[in-house]
Amino acid sequence: MADHEHMKDQLVSLVLGELSEQQRSEVASHAAECDQCRAELKQLEQLLQCAGRRKGFSADESLLEAARNGLLAAVSSEKTRIIARPDLRRAFEWRKIMISPIARIAVAAVIAVAAGLFGVSKLSNPSKLLVRVRLLATACAAEETLFAGTEIIHIQNEIIVHAHGQSDEVEPGLDYTWLPMCSVKPDGGLRFNQLKMTVAPESYVVTDHSWYDPVIGRFSRVLKTGDAVVFANSYDGRFIYDANVTPEGVTQISKQALATGFKPPQSPAEYLGLAAGLKTALAKDDSLVQNVQESTLANGDAAHIYTVGTPDPNGQLQSYWLFKVRDKDSTIAEKEFVLLARTQLVIRRVLTEPVKAPGVSWNLAEIEGTTSHATQQVTITPDMVVPNVSVQHMVDRAKFETYVFSAKPSWTGAIEITDCIDPASLGGRMFIMTARADDGRHLVLVQSPTYNAMLGQFVRAGQVVYTSPNGFRVWGGGPQKWYSEILLQSARASIKDPPSENRIGYILESPAGTFPALAVNGPVSDAELHGLVDSLTSAKTYLSGQATDPNKK
Repeated sequence: MADHEHMKDQLVSLVLGELSEQQRSEVASHAAECDQCRAELKQLEQLLQCAGRRKGFSADESLLEAARNGLLAAVSSEKTRIIARPDLRRAFEWRKIMISPIARIAVAAVIAVAAGLFGVSKLSNPSKLLVRVRLLATACAAEETLFAGTEIIHIQNEIIVHAHGQSDEVEPGLDYTWLPMCSVKPDGGLRFNQLKMTVAPESYVVTDHSWYDPVIGRFSRVLKTGDAVVFANSYDGRFIYDANVTPEGVTQISKQALATGFKPPQSPAEYLGLAAGLKTALAKDDSLVQNVQESTLANGDAAHIYTVGTPDPNGQLQSYWLFKVRDKDSTIAEKEFVLLARTQLVIRRVLTEPVKAPGVSWNLAEIEGTTSHATQQVTITPDMVVPNVSVQHMVDRAKFETYVFSAKPSWTGAIEITDCIDPASLGGRMFIMTARADDGRHLVLVQSPTYNAMLGQFVRAGQVVYTSPNGFRVWGGGPQKWYSEILLQSARASIKDPPSENRIGYILESPAGTFPALAVNGPVSDAELHGLVDSLTSAKTYLSGQATDPNKK
């Protein structure tokens, strides 16, 4: 019998089309006679098929590549134990500093996750972690296989919101936790909503049921706390349905006709998977994976736990996700979010099963008109992220003075604006301006209420490096490597590339007293920086001087 370790490599090469005709024949013949290799070959083919299905879904090209490159890791029998726990010890003085202002800045910047972006940081030991990082990317592809059959699939998840004791002091802005919650729109695109969950003295559970018909793409998804519906979205082949809960606690269903050219999203895992809307497309060379350790799940299954996050300026992981991946089938069993050394929530897969019919109809008929005790514990805020908006949209939505570049930088392409919730300010909106550059020096400018309130204190760690004739002061130095990485991560959907080692960041103090934050993914000359800042002008002034707005919709 052929050596199985060698044969696993050959199976991967077979599905990737890397073998000669004679080699393909030999490996295929072996697989036909070996039950173990035949099962592994089938799993590899399913994973590659699901990775290929994502081609063309531009935000996830990295997952496609990682899934393909990670096939070998998925079947690897390597047992090297890799343990590197995050150092969470902090002095009391540092904790006080972290709460104000850096923790709030980090809370605001975590919108990067909401935008579906796990940005990148360099692995501390790439040679040891690379294989396991590939396995995590493959686990993401394995999630797709749940939706690849011919039977209706039922998935049940639960979101456990952990308690904070009565005596706990919870800082404003940290008194709730949240997740991105995607819903399908009538045009087939995804709407990014915010599932906001209040931190309470006692833990509670949000149940998440989804049914999916892979033959024609019908689905229904319902979230509840107890018997109270908090979210529902479905598609019956002809219409899109959404649930709306009145202040009296009555569930109403809205029905919308499909737009011309409607196509269901290519990736069901984006809106129906484990923590749908929270992407886990971690590529082999651009992930936030900081640590990997062996572990076991509650049922005794062997697993690996991935710590995913961005260290603060002192190298501490103040917030991070733990991805728990089963060794036996490379599927994600659980996700845990930790903030300031405290577990905020756990997302757990309860069951996955084929069924004859959905438990809630494709038109959500069973929940229409149901009543329950209204609760403010869990709420849905629509349009957490709105990509590619106009300058006029930004002016209309912002509650503070915003600025734009009156001229496009000489080294970048077109400038785009993304509008999203500022998680650390009540009702505030954050605006992320991005521009890609052929030489990799991508540009990001972030303006938000939280930055305006907090960065005035933050700039004291740096120094003024330029004062512009238009009234801007440019602050450099301090922990600019840290915040520039966060800014660049928050824009990964637009700029695509990971933050570079020679990135640079600046905090801008505007004439209106706001504090936009600027990052460039590479070095800039003094002349380039001065020209960039000199071109900043009030968005309102910019509009008044334009016959037409090139970004206006």
